[in-house]
Amino acid sequence: MKTKIKLLSLFLLLGMSFVSFSQMEEIKLNPDKVKKYQPYMEFRHGGVSGFPAWKSTNKMLYAQEMWYFSESFYVKRNYLDQGVTLNEEIIDISRFENQRKQNEEAIVTLSGFKDVIVLLPAKQLIYKPQQ
Repeated sequence: MKTKIKLLSLFLLLGMSFVSFSQMEEIKLNPDKVKKYQPYMEFRHGGVSGFPAWKSTNKMLYAQEMWYFSESFYVKRNYLDQGVTLNEEIIDISRFENQRKQNEEAIVTLSGFKDVIVLLPAKQLIYKPQQ
């Protein structure tokens, strides 16, 4: 009986570790986008000096937040006929969170730009930071 309980416990622990590992694997970060959006993460978590320590002790949260700041939207180029090209690096996506829709993409226009920001539906987010 004790052997069965030990085996069951072992399988449960192994199962939990695979689930945890697979969640980490699901978050794929684009290195180019990480470079663009890391300043927003640094600002939120201790600045340039405090950020590395936060990142090393919060690896899963870092991946989730970085995904939010870099992948929870995309830029649609030349959506409007006039304006200048939008530099993605100026986008703090959390500023537009109130415009995100639950079940469909939301288009955010910025005055003076011909490109628009397209927010993924809230139901597709793997992470949303607390405001």
